[in-house]
Amino acid sequence: MEDLKLERTQTGIAAEYYVAGELSRLGYNVTFTFGNTKSIDLLIEKDDTIIAIQVKGIQRTKSICWNLDKTKVKTNIYYVLVNLHIDKPSEKPEFFVLTSNEALNLFTSSPKLGDKRAALDYKKLKRLEVY
Repeated sequence: MEDLKLERTQTGIAAEYYVAGELSRLGYNVTFTFGNTKSIDLLIEKDDTIIAIQVKGIQRTKSICWNLDKTKVKTNIYYVLVNLHIDKPSEKPEFFVLTSNEALNLFTSSPKLGDKRAALDYKKLKRLEVY
């Protein structure tokens, strides 16, 4: 099998649809956002409660990290981080759910990324037992 590589937009779309599918399977009503709502990808509803979700995707098991603009992190948004594992088709995509506070605390800045950008290492997140 040839080495599959997705374009950046394909990774994002696949991650969003995977999360939407799983949430639908769990009984949530899911709406995709379009246009100027780039800090929110999905709105979900269940039992008269609405939750905003930002999805971040990486494509390979060996992917290094997810990136985030810390200046765009808003309170009351959940961040769902997805590893699609396209390099291991027999494995299901893997996801981790973080609150906005957890995202701010776990994503780390570095001079290489600039002032606003931050990254969260996939292997570091895997080692934390709560996710």
